[in-house]
Amino acid sequence: MEDYDRFVRLATLTPEAAAAQRRTVFLAAPRFAIIATEPGRTLGESLARQTYTNFILSDLSRRVDGDYYLFLPGGTRLAPDALFRLAMAAGGGEELLYADEDVLLHGRRCRPRFKPDFSPHTLLSHDYMGRSLCVSRALLRAVGSWPGPDAAHRYAFTLRAAALAARVVHLPFVLFSLPAEAPCLDPWPLKRQLGDALILPGPCPGTFLPRFSVRGEPLVSVIVSGAAGSDALKSTLLAVEQRMQLPRYELIPAIGGPLTPFLRALRDRGVPVVRRPGANPCTLWNEAARFARGRFLLFLRGGVEPLSSDFGQRLTEWAGRPDIGAVAPLVQDSQGCVLSTGTVVGLFGGLGSPGFGLVEDRLRTVCPELLCPRDVSCLPPWAMMIRRDRFLSGGGFDESLGYLGYAEELCLRLRRRGLYSLCVPGVRFRLPALPDLRPDEANLRRCRDVFYPLLRTGDPFYDPNLSMVSPLPRPALPPRSPLLLHAPDHWPPFI
Repeated sequence: MEDYDRFVRLATLTPEAAAAQRRTVFLAAPRFAIIATEPGRTLGESLARQTYTNFILSDLSRRVDGDYYLFLPGGTRLAPDALFRLAMAAGGGEELLYADEDVLLHGRRCRPRFKPDFSPHTLLSHDYMGRSLCVSRALLRAVGSWPGPDAAHRYAFTLRAAALAARVVHLPFVLFSLPAEAPCLDPWPLKRQLGDALILPGPCPGTFLPRFSVRGEPLVSVIVSGAAGSDALKSTLLAVEQRMQLPRYELIPAIGGPLTPFLRALRDRGVPVVRRPGANPCTLWNEAARFARGRFLLFLRGGVEPLSSDFGQRLTEWAGRPDIGAVAPLVQDSQGCVLSTGTVVGLFGGLGSPGFGLVEDRLRTVCPELLCPRDVSCLPPWAMMIRRDRFLSGGGFDESLGYLGYAEELCLRLRRRGLYSLCVPGVRFRLPALPDLRPDEANLRRCRDVFYPLLRTGDPFYDPNLSMVSPLPRPALPPRSPLLLHAPDHWPPFI
């Protein structure tokens, strides 16, 4: 709370900045129709202090004309630059805009919601966009209705609007302080949106876990790389065999050294063993992917073990979605501490994971959204599933990256093709200890070149208002500029 109080003070609009905003001339100044969905005085009072004045205030009882519609409870307090920020963002014909928000409780701002950029699969687990949606007139007409009176109806409106919108924009500024409200507990908005999907309760109130059907019985190729004589490779292969429930799968060990008696025994049983002496993991995975016959490829590093028997089914459910490039589980160590919930570019100065080092109970208490399926920029190399055709058509892993960053770089390439990377925390894998990687200087330089653009602009799935030095999503102090993020002078070891 003290961190956020300080953040609010530092991020408050100065009188000089407010005066400059009032002097701004817009070539096309959109008109905002502010619709009060509930009675209250705070909304009208904060509108009187706006630096952008082309708006009209109304309520649900009468229809008014506007270029954009903003539905808010009467107890909402807008930041003085809220409409100015929206007007600036709406200049390119955007159809759906949303901003960060917090809760106004007894006159005090608390419970900030720092949101990612548009994340369609995160939206399927909970209404992360919140209550401060701004929709264009054309999109409102396409949706065919106004947001309803409660959280469930608003969630249904958001799901449909996000599915129909051609351009969705996130404004990484805390522009709205809203009265507290209970989350949506009814799964009917998702059932209406997803059709035959099974909707289960999520890890906390207001979250959901969609389960999808997989057509047929696709073959899954499980590719495990590691040192030939290590116990880690053997333990992963045995754990997969013991816990895999999919009716059709194949194991493909990929090693960079000599055959051991255990691997010879597997080969005698008909298990293909890919061997390339001295090769790094991504080279081994590329080689094994060319031998694989499965529709899905599950890449595992030696030592990683699945903890549940339904891991294959749940990963293939998401990997089979038309706009998903790669999926990965939550990875934890032998003490139950989180190693990965997906990768954030720039966190801890390199490639880091929110919640790193925290036990699950702590994570569930302070940031339960990290335990929901969510879109991320990158996935780590410990465990990853991808459709084989997408992997091969995309060129596989970039072998010039050697030991560092190759899985994350593949995810960035998939995103440029319009495919998302997804972390599925309901699936758990255990990695007893992080490997001791010792990349050379050429590998580090190549990583800096690959990830520098995101380091400058910021990871789109991690709000710029969040700190880059905390394992928990905390406000950045001092607030970072959302449009000016600099790469660090050096990168620590990647997590």
